[in-house]
Amino acid sequence: MPLSDRIRKLAQKFASPHEAHVSGSSRVGSEETECAVQPASKTRMALGEAWSASDSRTVMGERVGANSYKVNTELLDARLATTPIPTNTWWQNLIVECGDQPIVMGPYMVKSLNESVVVCAPTEMHSNTFVASVWHDDWRMDMAGSTRRVVAYDSVSVTVRYEGSTLATVPLVKGAVFATIVLNTQTVVRLSTIHAIIGVDAGDAPGSTIVQLNNGSTWLIWCESNVVLRQCGMSGLESPIPMQGAVRLALVATPSAIPALLSARTAIPIGGDVSINATNDSAEFAIAWKVRGPGSLLMCAQPHHQHALENAEWMDDVGSYWSSKGTLRVAQGTNWQWSESIEPIGFAGHAEPSAEHTEKLRELVAIDARALPTDLHALPPDPYFFGKALARAARIALIADEVDDSHSRDMAVQRVTEWFEPWLNGTNSNPLVYDTEWFGLVSTAGLCDAHADFGQGRYNDHHFHYGYFVYAAAVLAKLHPEWAARHRDALDVFARDYCNLNYNDTAFPLLRCFDIYDGNSWAAGLFAFADSRNQESTSEAINAYYAAYLYALATHRPQIAHIVRAVLQLEARTSRTYWHINDICNVYPHEYSCDKAVVGILWSSKADYATFFGNNPEFIYGIQFLPFTPATALLVKRAWIEKIWAPYLHSISDGAQTDAWREIIDLTYAVVDKNATLERIARIESHDDGNSASNAYYWVATAPEL
Repeated sequence: MPLSDRIRKLAQKFASPHEAHVSGSSRVGSEETECAVQPASKTRMALGEAWSASDSRTVMGERVGANSYKVNTELLDARLATTPIPTNTWWQNLIVECGDQPIVMGPYMVKSLNESVVVCAPTEMHSNTFVASVWHDDWRMDMAGSTRRVVAYDSVSVTVRYEGSTLATVPLVKGAVFATIVLNTQTVVRLSTIHAIIGVDAGDAPGSTIVQLNNGSTWLIWCESNVVLRQCGMSGLESPIPMQGAVRLALVATPSAIPALLSARTAIPIGGDVSINATNDSAEFAIAWKVRGPGSLLMCAQPHHQHALENAEWMDDVGSYWSSKGTLRVAQGTNWQWSESIEPIGFAGHAEPSAEHTEKLRELVAIDARALPTDLHALPPDPYFFGKALARAARIALIADEVDDSHSRDMAVQRVTEWFEPWLNGTNSNPLVYDTEWFGLVSTAGLCDAHADFGQGRYNDHHFHYGYFVYAAAVLAKLHPEWAARHRDALDVFARDYCNLNYNDTAFPLLRCFDIYDGNSWAAGLFAFADSRNQESTSEAINAYYAAYLYALATHRPQIAHIVRAVLQLEARTSRTYWHINDICNVYPHEYSCDKAVVGILWSSKADYATFFGNNPEFIYGIQFLPFTPATALLVKRAWIEKIWAPYLHSISDGAQTDAWREIIDLTYAVVDKNATLERIARIESHDDGNSASNAYYWVATAPEL
């Protein structure tokens, strides 16, 4: 995309956060605890084999440095800071900046603050341009005289410990129907709400209290010590005596929910083991929820779970919960399993180009290959734009190879290797370095400047950036295997940064950006936002995992390839569920979804019809489509494009301000009508910086026909 667009994106994305108005997953953390809830025992996860066993310092040639943005050990236990730290996880707000912005568990948003825990069951606010979660302090539990820090986490949970006058543990688990605070010493429970309490009744189970608030909501609160809370003032609850153990709060979605909630009150989720098993044509995902205590576990499933969970025991009597990603449905049980059908995909397109198309491709690819610059100073200095240029050149090489133009192929391969090598050996103007503070690969500029290179040093968009590098590495491993073999460890570092599958890799965190519960990646890095995490470009996320899949294939690592392919397929399905409107389904209210077909930015608690770099319709749609590769077929389906072409895409393309964006929109129509698409792109005179004339034509010629 144009540089000016990305600069505007940077300026908006990293402005000060606004206040909100609207086989097994490893448990990382100390097992020494006085808590009633013990962090789940560590299980070393290896979803796949390691990309490389080489030490990152050796690979980087001692190009290492410590990020100027330091890990705050007042927010994160110092022992966790000695191992790879998550930088893009759903609970990132807990450990960045002041740690006071909310995280989204599912039905609840939670703020873990010094001296209090605040729980919100968000209510809906929507307009024609957004769907937002309205924050309100539904319940604040007093932790006077205590400070908090994260002490353990796994792929679906994080545990916060309070120390000081009040000793407590807070297990925050994705999808939990109850919010839970465990008091580790005898403490008087003090809860307050921003609302007025209009009714307090003892429940049918020991220690249970039913509370009605003047906003129309009803809550079940259960104390494990069997203490019944009493009202204290207009907006407070208090235990008559000190107590120890769990205090659990659940929004009562419907009066019929209370018996099931009471049955589930003693089953406290504290984490989960995740596993992925994959073959060439299917992938099995599983979450085994870890539970402390007897009883029936209730967990919330998002819409993409609801379409896929196998043998789920749905508890519809409990009612459903609102979220900005659609209605949450309650399931009972400790084991979740679902399957993803793997769509065939590889280096080549989905259809054989005709003889006529092949001849045209030879003409275009020869022109494109000759135009690749030999002057390295003509290349962008930042990882994002350089990565796009590198992947573009690699696409040209691959297309030339497919149409048997060996001269253009060799020329393009030579350019790709010449461009790539300075970034591998650190002689480019903005060398990549290994960050010893947050365990990752960052640009030199980003190491000391939070906003340099689109927040690269703060781990923003790493999968977008390095996905382009890994795509080029995959193409070189296919077309120039000797070169790729010589540089294998260095090339692996790019994949390890965002797509590490092995817990035993001490240099990089596991799947830096991917969230197995939400099914999508998060891009925002080490920045706090009132709406929590976000991701803009699903298509660049798809490109990242597609690139890693191809790289694993080309370097003969089938186990890695299978697991990455599974991640890619799930990311594609959630992209079509939450970013595409009326593709798989529509999870958004009519006012928002009635006149559009995409979400521009999806947050943990909000959907925006916008981008970080502008609100032009071609930006909002186009950022969900680029770059065009065979993996685009995972997102751009004929039935959906047929549905949205006439009402949206056709006019958006015609009204686009530049050819680059116009072409991106036009290319989607190839899955409907190739000839019409070729006619439309014939008017294009300039391309996106990640696209080329030969690549655009190749996509149309080889796009899936069904």
